[in-house]
Amino acid sequence: MNTLKLIPVFLFFTSAAVLANTKTFYADVQVTDMDPTSDFIWERENKNTPKYPVELARSGIRGCAVLSFNISDSGKTENVEVINSFPKKHIGKYSRKMLKKWKWVPSATVAETTSEKRTLRLDFCMGGESTQQAEMVCKQQAKLACG
Repeated sequence: MNTLKLIPVFLFFTSAAVLANTKTFYADVQVTDMDPTSDFIWERENKNTPKYPVELARSGIRGCAVLSFNISDSGKTENVEVINSFPKKHIGKYSRKMLKKWKWVPSATVAETTSEKRTLRLDFCMGGESTQQAEMVCKQQAKLACG
């Protein structure tokens, strides 16, 4: 019976030790239109910074991906193709998965909606001592070639 009472205490101390050694990582995802123009038919419904995939953050994976895709006349992301990514295996997979979930709304300047072909670059960055520093790292990375 005494053994059962010691297990929760042991787990508590183990958890506390793990938490004490946990370091905070700041991450950012930069979205860049590869063909910047002001006459897009569609814009992202959620303009917030996309969330850094937990699996990539845990593994310390950072990099970039260039993706080509279509936006249907109803605002759905379709035909997502990874043109280039670095590192190839992880960033391309998570970028494609992330982009497929995005919803699109008509731009305020467009009277009629039709399908549209787009190319985006996603940069996944980690570093610095704050969210702002991670954003600056990402803006610098977005200026470099992807691959």
